[in-house]
Amino acid sequence: MMRWLVALLLVANILFGALVGFGGPARNPDAQLLDLQMNAQQVRVVGGGQDQPPAKGKPAAVPAACLAWGPFNEADAARARELLSALVPADAVNSRALAGAPSWWVFMPPQKSRAEAQRKMAELKGLGITGYSLVEADNEWLNAIELGVFPDEARARDYLTYLRQRGVRTAQAGERRGRTGIEWLVREPGDAVMARVLEIKQANFPDSALGAIECPLDATR
Repeated sequence: MMRWLVALLLVANILFGALVGFGGPARNPDAQLLDLQMNAQQVRVVGGGQDQPPAKGKPAAVPAACLAWGPFNEADAARARELLSALVPADAVNSRALAGAPSWWVFMPPQKSRAEAQRKMAELKGLGITGYSLVEADNEWLNAIELGVFPDEARARDYLTYLRQRGVRTAQAGERRGRTGIEWLVREPGDAVMARVLEIKQANFPDSALGAIECPLDATR
């Protein structure tokens, strides 16, 4: 029962993009994706998938969710931190050093030319998809189109399903080599902060990754 409920909640979050018209104007698909990631932090499977009896004593605390943004080299990390300082209190922002941990990404395979990749990105724009970027600095993936970077396979495949429902047929999900640098963590951001950080990422640091994780205990100010 618990696993069924988890699956239902995740599917409902993905389908939110298609149904949002009932409640008002459409939101940026990237903001919807961040909502899915942040909401996923509150959904946890306990035990072996069977319904669990109520726990005795004090209930376990729900882990806090953090918006993770990076990684950056030292100069870009300082610029990103300065931009964050205008959005959230200093005590809500921590950092941590990434040492090459692998991640998962959703992408369109390398195109034959830059012009072909730009044509594909124009098609994405026509479908209402934003937040993509052209891979130019990696010879192995030259002219591939990055659609999103995630901390685990499950969230990458959730987003892949969402994209296919929007009409993106050639996207794939795969594991990505780990990246190193400084990552900023914003604790419990609201919708307005998530939307603004997304705008800043796209305008200033398009190659950075933005996603949701459980706030780690080893982060530093």
